[in-house]
Amino acid sequence: MKTESVMKNMEYLVKELHKEWDRSGAVTASVFLSPEAVEAVAGKIREEIRDRQTLVEGDTLSFRENVAKSKECYILLRVVRQMIKKKAANTKGGGFSIELDKEELKLFKGMFAELFK
Repeated sequence: MKTESVMKNMEYLVKELHKEWDRSGAVTASVFLSPEAVEAVAGKIREEIRDRQTLVEGDTLSFRENVAKSKECYILLRVVRQMIKKKAANTKGGGFSIELDKEELKLFKGMFAELFK
């Protein structure tokens, strides 16, 4: 009975973490993406999410590492959702800017350092 209670509590906590991770923080940077770069950036982010998700689903990570990778997936998903929204609103077909919070910027810079030189 006690194990069942602990599992329910853990499931609740993880669900609450997912809600929190789904929210962006204060905008700290804006990144302009040209029309040519949008698909490449989106593809790279999807690949990173897929790689992190594969790690999470495997048995090689500790609980702490698992939670950290899950958080990174949620952060990257926020960026992708923003790109999709901006691309749909961009009727002229040109480039557009995405606004990134501190966590999004850190991951984005790690993946696309060449855009920040």
